[in-house]
Amino acid sequence: MDKNKKATKAARAKAEEEALNHILYWIAGGSVLEFLLLLLNRYYFRFTGSEVDIMTALGVAVKILAVAGLLCAGAAFYWWNGAKKAGKNATLLGVLGFFMLGVSAGCFAAWFFYGSGIQLMYVAVPAVVALAVIYYLYQREFFFIACESALTLLIVWGCAKGLGGRYAMIAYACVALAAVAVVALAWLCRKAQTENGMLELNGKNVRLFAKDANYALLYLGAIILLVVLILAAIGINQMALYAVTVAWLLIAAVYYTVKLM
Repeated sequence: MDKNKKATKAARAKAEEEALNHILYWIAGGSVLEFLLLLLNRYYFRFTGSEVDIMTALGVAVKILAVAGLLCAGAAFYWWNGAKKAGKNATLLGVLGFFMLGVSAGCFAAWFFYGSGIQLMYVAVPAVVALAVIYYLYQREFFFIACESALTLLIVWGCAKGLGGRYAMIAYACVALAAVAVVALAWLCRKAQTENGMLELNGKNVRLFAKDANYALLYLGAIILLVVLILAAIGINQMALYAVTVAWLLIAAVYYTVKLM
């Protein structure tokens, strides 16, 4: 019995150490990426007369890195997946893949959306890092709620920028896609609920949620966020929609934090 307890304690300590290492990787990568975005904003959008040559060179570099970063991320993920299947430690490949994906996203944002794209990336990078921290520290259901809420906040921001202008149709399309994503996640939760938190993936049963998962909270969150998306599409004040979404996220955070104790 003592041996079983020691083995369980050792396995838990190892899992906690791995989670902490992954969190540190995400924080370090996010910090470097945020610094690069600050440099890009300074020398590509807020350049002075003596820095025109730097801006011109960055304009070319942004387009090259947007495509090259995406290709590098794809290659890194491919090797990462192969190494994981072979039972090898592939953490650094995964870190490289996500970092290059962030570099590519930042370059595409600067390329197509200019200053607004960089401003969006300023918020998106720490938001993704926060989601990663939630994934490693909290229950899987809170991670689902956080992802849905982050997506909703992004769409509300997009609607505030795009409605009433030339990007109105794009804004409506994004609302529709986000609504489909929320409904799809709700359906996934329902499917897992019927299988006691399990989900079949590639012929294998994978545990998606704990046995004591609160599915009612997941469905309530989906309804709240769908309503917010609809209100965003019809032009309701964005600050009010931000407040509702953030309030819901904070309520869920308090609930799942207490549940961890």
